[in-house]
Amino acid sequence: PVRRQATLHQLGKVQTSRSSSYYNVNIEDVESQKQTLLTASTSRTDFVSALRQLSSMLLTKDLLERSMIGVCVNKIAKKHPDIEMRTLAKGIVEKWRTEVREQVGRDTKKARGVAGWRKP
Repeated sequence: PVRRQATLHQLGKVQTSRSSSYYNVNIEDVESQKQTLLTASTSRTDFVSALRQLSSMLLTKDLLERSMIGVCVNKIAKKHPDIEMRTLAKGIVEKWRTEVREQVGRDTKKARGVAGWRKP
C-alpha cells in the first residue's frame, strides 16, 4: 500500500486561522484589514501588519471589486509619507494585478474551451 502525506484539512484536530489562511479569504477579513489601514490612529506596527496580512491573502477579482481594498492600498502606494509603506503597498498592488490578470486569462480560456466544445 502506498502512503501519502496528509494535508492539514484531512487532519481532524488541526486549527487554522481564518485571517492568515491563503485560500479561505472572505469579505469580513478584507474589511477588517481595510479599517485598520483607514484608521488614523493606527500604530505603525499595526499598519505594517495589516499590509502584510493583505499581501498574504489570495483575493479574487470579485472580492477586490466588492471590498474596494485595491483603491485603498493604491492610495497608500501613491500618497503615504513613509517610503517603506509606499513600497510595500506598491508590491501588493502589483501582485494583485498579476493574480487578477491570471484569473481572467484562465476564465476566458475555460469559457472558450466550453464554447468550442461540440458533441461527437
